[in-house]
Amino acid sequence: MADPSRRSSSKQAAILAAAASLVAASGYRAVTIEAVAAAAGVGKQTIYRWWPSKPALFIDVYDQLVAVGAPDRTQSAPRQVRAILRQVFGLYATTPAAAILAGLIADAQHDEAARHALIHGLIGGRGPVLTQPLAAARAQGRLPADFEVEWAAEMVVALIWKRVLSGGTLDDDFAERIIASVFAKVAP
Repeated sequence: MADPSRRSSSKQAAILAAAASLVAASGYRAVTIEAVAAAAGVGKQTIYRWWPSKPALFIDVYDQLVAVGAPDRTQSAPRQVRAILRQVFGLYATTPAAAILAGLIADAQHDEAARHALIHGLIGGRGPVLTQPLAAARAQGRLPADFEVEWAAEMVVALIWKRVLSGGTLDDDFAERIIASVFAKVAP
């Protein structure tokens, strides 16, 4: 991948905005790099110089759309996770992020570039959104020493991805069910 510091910020913003807009209008599967280039007013080569594949581009689009603020670390771990879930669910409801996620997951089943982008871009790159506050809560003694941070984060992500793929509702009731499951063995 080309050095991100050498990207034209205005062209990059135009590409990311065009890609998000096209997914919102047509769905992830229908969007092509050619369509994104045309909508952004850049050459296809510009996109491929900065992103080696459609999935790599859409990882960056997803990251831009789903910018989650850090939770209040003075809150309990369940409250922190609740705050994160509410942010994510709100962004999924108001942006094409859920459609991008579903498209990336689907493509990862048969496309090595998509699998690589999903594993290294989303799973690896966004994992700290949940693991950092949970690990901090455990380190502060606010969660038991044997609380499995990685497992808890994986369970949250799996439940959300299942709902995204099945078209299920992502709301406060679902968030509460996730929290009850993740923290079932944690004293209130």
